[in-house]
Amino acid sequence: MINKDFKKKRDEILYQGFGNRLSGLNLNTEDIEKINKLVEAYCRKTKGVSNSKLDITSAAILWVYSKVNYFWEGDTKWSRQGLAELFEASPKSIGNKAAEIMKALKIQYWDDRFARRSVADKNPLKEMVMLPSGMIDFRKNLSENTPFVPLKKTKEDYFYDGLEYLDEEDMLHALASFKKAMEMDDEYIDAYNGIGNLNMLLEDYKKSKEYYQKAYILTKQHFKGIWPTELEWSILENRQYLRAICGFAICYWKENNIQEAERLFSLLLKLNKSDNQGVRFIVAAILEKITFEQYDKMQSKATENGDYDKIDELFERQNEVHHFWSNPHE
Repeated sequence: MINKDFKKKRDEILYQGFGNRLSGLNLNTEDIEKINKLVEAYCRKTKGVSNSKLDITSAAILWVYSKVNYFWEGDTKWSRQGLAELFEASPKSIGNKAAEIMKALKIQYWDDRFARRSVADKNPLKEMVMLPSGMIDFRKNLSENTPFVPLKKTKEDYFYDGLEYLDEEDMLHALASFKKAMEMDDEYIDAYNGIGNLNMLLEDYKKSKEYYQKAYILTKQHFKGIWPTELEWSILENRQYLRAICGFAICYWKENNIQEAERLFSLLLKLNKSDNQGVRFIVAAILEKITFEQYDKMQSKATENGDYDKIDELFERQNEVHHFWSNPHE
């Protein structure tokens, strides 16, 4: 349920504070989405009634957005003075309120949450690393095996850190890494995938489904409810979407909701024809009426012994009857 105070503050800024002033600022769809996200984040963070006037708060939010995206450098309407004239407010008051907002939300330049994607991708620190010697260099200049520490960790860095901690069964540090990724971008799908995976390993299936469901919803929103014809695993960005669908499908399988599980697993085989996730083996298990728990034990035993013959035979047996997967490389 939406908190009434939060909703009231948000609507006041969006509909009264901004009013029709945004129409002359040349905003695109991405800008509107990011500004709305900034308003919601601010309203959720603040408690009670703000002491600042509505015009000052609204102008300050836009000044923060301008600073994060460097709009003020090329457009005087987006300068602090330009926004002050638009809102008929004091530039100093707008600046002070903007500093307060940035501090409360821990906003930095090139912030992935509120910067245009084209701006965030230009963050030079993302591509710079520190070598063991203390020297700074660009990642692209290093060989594959050169050890380094990212000068500025990205959300992707924290996600992969979390996966490494999971491999080491260090659940506390894994959770901290996934949450750090989520702090950087609260709509980062792989952060939800990571926490869903962690809770699956901890056998907290209710919480696992909660996070995988959120990842799945964000995935559907990304594609506006229309699935593409293909999502190649070789394209790194696609993997978060495929992981979300797979994780949510496993939750359904665990609940013995076979119809929904089969629907999502079939979708995965359609989107990722190479089946890099091994979904075909899961589909074969479901067709053979093997439960999640039974398959989990079968897979664990195969991994322990290094012998996957039974799983391969299971797939071949069911695929021969149902023809649900064919190798695209053959």
